[in-house]
Amino acid sequence: MIKDKKSEKRFTTLENALRVLDLFSLDEPELGISEIADKLGIANSTVHRLVTTLMSEGFITKDIHTKLYRLGTPILALGNIVTRQSKLHMVSQSVLKALVDQSNETAHIGVLRGFEMIYLNKIECFHPVRLLSYLGKRNPIHCTSTGKVLLAYQSPNFIEEFLQKKLERYTSKTITDPTALLACLNQIKKLGYSVSVEELHVGVASISAPVRNPKGEVIAAVTIAGPTQRMNGRAFPKHIELVTQSANAISHVLNSV
Repeated sequence: MIKDKKSEKRFTTLENALRVLDLFSLDEPELGISEIADKLGIANSTVHRLVTTLMSEGFITKDIHTKLYRLGTPILALGNIVTRQSKLHMVSQSVLKALVDQSNETAHIGVLRGFEMIYLNKIECFHPVRLLSYLGKRNPIHCTSTGKVLLAYQSPNFIEEFLQKKLERYTSKTITDPTALLACLNQIKKLGYSVSVEELHVGVASISAPVRNPKGEVIAAVTIAGPTQRMNGRAFPKHIELVTQSANAISHVLNSV
């Protein structure tokens, strides 16, 4: 990858250090210098200096066998503090548990982060399936019910900017046409919920509804997800009602505290 020297000047050293930390996830728990440089579009030498500084403070460690870097334990402590203090996480806990009991499916609450969505909370059902989701997991927003709900209620400028991006195809049912996605978003705003059937993973369906803050702004989405054997047209009406009620319940509590 050719490094654009001008692009490096767009970020301060602190900003680049934070961008390095933000790259790590359960999907990619270990990264090398070249991988980090390619992902961020900065030089290897810059990454090496950043990583060295982060290692000196314990925020990154190096595996002596793989020679790759991973997050250090201070990040875990900070993550636990954020989770425990997050009002949305605390408020949603009991509501999501009730939703799981009523729907017998796995429940999530997700928020928008840039052009991705991230799971803030997750409660497994009694007969879980491998949904490839976890707390902190990032997913695309054009092919998940959570992401589409969050995107639908963003500003026209945000939506227009997103639609200019290439919409990656994950399955044969992924919406990759900007015009079709925009029509889908408009429909979501009319209905007040979103349904996704095998748009990200084959055999998995999900339903989401928006959570609003006291200003009426959509700040999160409540979602249930499960296998298409259970999550199908016959079950959708009941599940849509449960998810919508749960999202409204969280919104109500947020507006009351």
